[in-house]
Amino acid sequence: MNGNRPTGRQKRTVSGGGNARRRGSGLGTGPVGSGSRPPGSGSSWGGSPAPQRGGGGSSGGGCLWLLMGFLLGRGSGGSRNGTRGRGCLSRLIVFVVIIALLIFLLQFCSGGDDPLPPGNGGSSGTSDEYTELFSGFSGSTASAASSDLVYRPHEADYTVSPLARDKKTQFAGTGEEVFTIMVFMCGSDLESRSGLASDDLQEMARANLGSNINLIVETGGAKQWKNNIVNSQGNQRYQIVNGGLRVLDRNPGRKSMVEPATLADFIRYGKAEFPADRYALIFWDHGGGSLSGFGYDEYYPGDSMTLDEIEQALQLAGCDFDFIGFDACLMASLETALVAEKYADYLIASEAVEPGTGWYYTSWLTELATDTGMSTVEIGKNIIDSYVAKVEQEGLSTPATLSLIDLSELAGSLPEAFSRFSEGTGDLIAGNNYNHVADARSRSRDFSTQEKINQIDLIHFAENLATNEAGELAGILRSSIKYNRNSRNITHANGISIYFPYSSLAHVSTALNTYEKIGMDASYSDCIRNFASMSAGGAVAAGGSSGPLGSLTGNSSGSLFGSLFGVDMTTGSSGGSSSSLVSELIGAFLGSNNRQIVTRDPDNSWINEELLEDKLAYFTEYSGALYNLQLSTNKAGQQVMALSEEEWELVRMLELNVFIDDGDGYIDLGLDNVFDWDD
Repeated sequence: MNGNRPTGRQKRTVSGGGNARRRGSGLGTGPVGSGSRPPGSGSSWGGSPAPQRGGGGSSGGGCLWLLMGFLLGRGSGGSRNGTRGRGCLSRLIVFVVIIALLIFLLQFCSGGDDPLPPGNGGSSGTSDEYTELFSGFSGSTASAASSDLVYRPHEADYTVSPLARDKKTQFAGTGEEVFTIMVFMCGSDLESRSGLASDDLQEMARANLGSNINLIVETGGAKQWKNNIVNSQGNQRYQIVNGGLRVLDRNPGRKSMVEPATLADFIRYGKAEFPADRYALIFWDHGGGSLSGFGYDEYYPGDSMTLDEIEQALQLAGCDFDFIGFDACLMASLETALVAEKYADYLIASEAVEPGTGWYYTSWLTELATDTGMSTVEIGKNIIDSYVAKVEQEGLSTPATLSLIDLSELAGSLPEAFSRFSEGTGDLIAGNNYNHVADARSRSRDFSTQEKINQIDLIHFAENLATNEAGELAGILRSSIKYNRNSRNITHANGISIYFPYSSLAHVSTALNTYEKIGMDASYSDCIRNFASMSAGGAVAAGGSSGPLGSLTGNSSGSLFGSLFGVDMTTGSSGGSSSSLVSELIGAFLGSNNRQIVTRDPDNSWINEELLEDKLAYFTEYSGALYNLQLSTNKAGQQVMALSEEEWELVRMLELNVFIDDGDGYIDLGLDNVFDWDD
């Protein structure tokens, strides 16, 4: 009976003051994460929690009502009814449960997230310049030695597909190769508030680097550094050597760390001054995923280095890398891989947010120094193992996942399969199987549910979709991911993510614009464009009903989008059938200059008007139950709503909306996902 119930958490009472800290949280109104350190946590702790966007549950009670957003593609109705609800405990608090079904995601109307807020040069130093030791650092704590880390046995995949392109970096593997590793360290608030960049510089300095590793760091982007070596007044360049920092360029000027030219200049400098057999590039800072890319410079707020700008920098730099790594949140995406593939053989990054500690540098650098001819798969495995072990050792609550992706294999085997997957999924959406795609999307691992940047595990999504094309894609992706590990508190993080709009449409235009710039397969752009268009159309059709909202407010004559788009729902053609009502609403939406009310996207040129007009009958068929939802009172005096078992099959999410009656209206206190039902 309950197998088709939504998977929101059950009601429970806990004390406040959770200690979840994140290195970043994707899109927001400022940097990804706030970077403040909890009292007594030491300098190795991460940023403060991401800003909350709404209130949670309340201990009050009230009148329960259900606003149903309908799921396309399945019938409604049925003969067996059961009551679902909870009781009225107070006159002032009104609990509103939103049943969000796959197409009519009414949270579009509750607001969207904004994107990441989107001197004189010095001369290069020489080996004669002095080394400043880390004993001069202030306010920092020692990290655990590499021997303290406990590893669980995991096997990497050392095979290479015959379809893989040739590696850009060729080396003999003698163990005597010279390896230049460039770390682009934008300190941001992670450093100015928590000293996390200083911690990682110390980890690097503790490594026994030997004579064949050149570890080069450019610093910038923080208004304060928690040490007495790095100067916050401008960018600086250092070499990690002999347990300390050797100054290479003390004052190249203050340059934005999220400008492509700054990154390109650093790479060119590293390649020219430290020629090597192998090169690696590591991005260190906040990450915002496929939509906003990398970095937050405190001197240049309101900007980030988007994926197309990263590609621009890599193209200007003219250097091929053994691997590109992101010690940053949310960057293990197919979009990132598409950019990195042109300039590197491997990508090391996290699908999820990273805890503030980030990578643990001491152990893997020391191991690499013993054999600089080590395979990149082995290097990546060491980075990932030490990272996950460190997170679990410190008992951090933030889930940890990190993956190593063979970009040469991805380039050789993925393009045609991804096109077939995108076209096949697009055909489902444009046909009468939108609900199948939406159902698969709703059950897929989402790495940014709070921030609603809609970045999901691509393999999990493909396996949920369960088409032939999706199965082929999942197999190729698994083969290309040579190593992937997760902490114990995360599942279905298989190693590579992708943007797919669902909980918010606010950034569809941003995604499509980025896709055009980085060369994403056009059929995938069409796929998400049509999915988002259907979601918007469904939200409009669902908004044509006042439903139980009229009972709550005492106004049963209006509707949400009827009012917004100037459609009179009580007279004229709209007062007739649900078919004419939906048709008039969709027509008003397409003819309106206020589409942003529904999508929260300032640019709505992506909406497929022809598709929405073609699907009027589809919207009508599956919105019928929406116009008949009513509250009733059970024997216990509770206000409840009855849904048939068939209607419950359409439910994918329950949300509890808390309102306070202030005498003149209702104040929205936000959402939670606590719910009760009975059979």
